[in-house]
Amino acid sequence: MLSVRTVMMTVLTVTAFGAGWLAKTNAQQKVPPPLITYFSHEKVEASFVQALATTGGKDLFTRKDRQGRTWAAHTNSRGKADEGKLHSHEDWTAVVVIMSGAATFITPGTASPGAARGTPEGGQLIGAGESHRVSTGDVVIIPPDAPHLYKDIEEPFQYLVVETP
Repeated sequence: MLSVRTVMMTVLTVTAFGAGWLAKTNAQQKVPPPLITYFSHEKVEASFVQALATTGGKDLFTRKDRQGRTWAAHTNSRGKADEGKLHSHEDWTAVVVIMSGAATFITPGTASPGAARGTPEGGQLIGAGESHRVSTGDVVIIPPDAPHLYKDIEEPFQYLVVETP
């Protein structure tokens, strides 16, 4: 017959092992959530000032995803000297949020009939040969290799660009 001492030691050992295993399992399951990045409006404004001073964009944030593709958010400011400069973005889509000012957004080329039609999300597709006035609060999503330019710029014309693969 087992002694009370042997039974108690076995129960305590099993209990301690179980408690340790449970604590380890809970710790593994409670991975802290990823950190969220915040930029105050003062930091964003300072980034616009720096972008204007260097006549180019200023990165606020960049990171690589699991496939090694780069995601970025940067500020940009365009002035009268930038009017009519055609450009496009290779290998990334630009989500452009107009923060201040206004400009005429132009996609050169030959107008395609019926290109400007509503999408289910409520946006409007812009085809080649079309121009649209963009201003504070507007959002333009520009796919890779889509040539575009800005004209009739009202300064300060500042926008935030989120680059997505």
